[in-house]
Amino acid sequence: MRFNALRSLVTLLPAVAAVVAQSSSDTTSATSAMATSTASMTMSSTVTSAAASASASTGTASADASSSSANPLTEKPAAAVPSATGEPAAIIPSGPLPPTQELCDSPIYCPGPLLQAVQLAGIFSDSKTFVDKATSKPESEVLDAFNALGGGNTSNITYEEIINFVEDNFVAEGVELVPADLGDEFVENPEFLEGVDDEVVRDWLKQVHSYWELLARTTNSSSPSGTQCDGCVSSFIPFNESRTFVVPGGRFRELYYWDTFFVIEGLLTSQLDSVVKSLLENFGDLIDLLGFIPNGNRIYYKNRSQPPFFALMVDRYIEASNDTSVLERFLPLLEREMSFWKNNRTIEFTSPFTNKTHNITHYQVDTSAPRPESYLEDYETVEMADESGLELNETSKALLYSNLAAGAESGLDYSAVRWSKQPVIDLEDTIPAQRFLNTREQLPVDLNSILFAAEQRLSAFYKMSGNGTQANMTRANYWASQAQARKEAILDVFWDPTRKFFYDFNMTRGERAEFYTPAGFFPLWAKILPQEFVNETISIDERRQNLQGVFSGLRYIIDRFNGTLPSSLVTTGQQWDFANAWPPHTYIALEALRNVPDMLAAGQQLAAENGTYALIPTTNGTNQLGQTEDTLPIQPVENEPGQQIDETNRGAT
Repeated sequence: MRFNALRSLVTLLPAVAAVVAQSSSDTTSATSAMATSTASMTMSSTVTSAAASASASTGTASADASSSSANPLTEKPAAAVPSATGEPAAIIPSGPLPPTQELCDSPIYCPGPLLQAVQLAGIFSDSKTFVDKATSKPESEVLDAFNALGGGNTSNITYEEIINFVEDNFVAEGVELVPADLGDEFVENPEFLEGVDDEVVRDWLKQVHSYWELLARTTNSSSPSGTQCDGCVSSFIPFNESRTFVVPGGRFRELYYWDTFFVIEGLLTSQLDSVVKSLLENFGDLIDLLGFIPNGNRIYYKNRSQPPFFALMVDRYIEASNDTSVLERFLPLLEREMSFWKNNRTIEFTSPFTNKTHNITHYQVDTSAPRPESYLEDYETVEMADESGLELNETSKALLYSNLAAGAESGLDYSAVRWSKQPVIDLEDTIPAQRFLNTREQLPVDLNSILFAAEQRLSAFYKMSGNGTQANMTRANYWASQAQARKEAILDVFWDPTRKFFYDFNMTRGERAEFYTPAGFFPLWAKILPQEFVNETISIDERRQNLQGVFSGLRYIIDRFNGTLPSSLVTTGQQWDFANAWPPHTYIALEALRNVPDMLAAGQQLAAENGTYALIPTTNGTNQLGQTEDTLPIQPVENEPGQQIDETNRGAT
């Protein structure tokens, strides 16, 4: 059996991922648009299964759509109705206010007395609802009305008062957006469908393709910020002009950053190149305004970003359209974004393995307050912590708020396996694990791999623009050297030559992470190969065997979990851990396999005479997965709580 066969096997991953995934409605990343867009992969089986993920993990949007003849994605939004969680005359909860936040300074949508009063009252089931509402009156009048509550004392505000205040001073959430008309560019039968022979699958994919018309948005030209009067305000950050973009769906009413990389893959496959260009222009506007791309275009996201895929988005657009003219605007903006990550998220780190000092990037958000869109949840996490060993003072509380935001910046909010000091605490209550978040002290292998790929793209962009001027070649060489330096750091710090896989580095413990996660595929996706695979003094057969070792964990996992790649192999209750599986991870693993040089992929696949687990590299009792086989979770059964698949023959192929 050729090693190439593993590639074909892994194309089944997304379909089963849709079964295993237990998507929460409050996720910011694995939503309908992103999952749908994963169908951009060219192999027909991959397109099929990726689109399956789309329809299965749509979340809130699909659930709402099935409950009414009206389509919530196209209908004018109706205001969420606030409801009291206590008696109308009862005083709402109160507590100490966080410090004023430099990077989020709105008196309504950023941490302060008004936001805390509304959010701690819990009058909406989702904290994001309130901060997505525009005011119906000028900001000054809204603030005056709030300051009059409780007889002028915010400690005496009742539930009835706060509900009336919100109803009297705010409009429906999401009014700044209107459905975008894709017009003649929307092709009902895009070319990629011609490669799908199965009629049922093809019709189904066509249905998934039609979702673009439901998810495309533009700003309300009469009021780009969603405001309805002079002096009215909203949290929405408008673009320089009304352009089309794609929302994830459900509760997400704005443009998101890392989701859009996968959205673009799908749009290009669906022959919607102009929508991709509009998306890129919108991101350009945000860099013009802020110097970086925030998590989303809301005021309350101005202190954090997300995995920096912008350079790769531009690259995919140019590759598909041959339109290099966009570089005139985007190259300076890409320089600004890369400066943001260098100046605000990069540290000097001395490797304990080689004693070399590298520049390595991590997630780190400058905040000491709850996230406005998750205010109540963050407040409870920090202010109500009473676990043994957690004696939080003001400094450690501020750090925990920062770690919560940094986890959101990673796009993986949350993975206890990757970000928490104590991954498993209480599976019924996910908050305690978040109280031990240590995100800032983790050096993420995936983030640095994305930046390596971005640095490579910048070098290439300078070579293809400016008619080969000396200035452009200087910048091309600079970015090539930056990419090379980062590659050396990745191979030094994140590559474990004994376990034959890439791992995050935990600065608190001073060692590589213990557990296997899909993040380890990002260097391979970025075409970073250790010396074990490129050193020509090593025989080709040995190099092929080494490479099979890299993917041996994946081979066992997709065998054990019916073709699914879970986000981790530890059950923590967090949505980016087992048993959840997400399209972005599946996509990266697939691309990692596709990027294996053909010379190394050829040859006989190792026989699994004693099961595929026996093929996993193990040294001194530690293996690639970081767990013995008997400690690994087993396959959940859909819709049958408490039942699990018989594992008697699992791992025997």
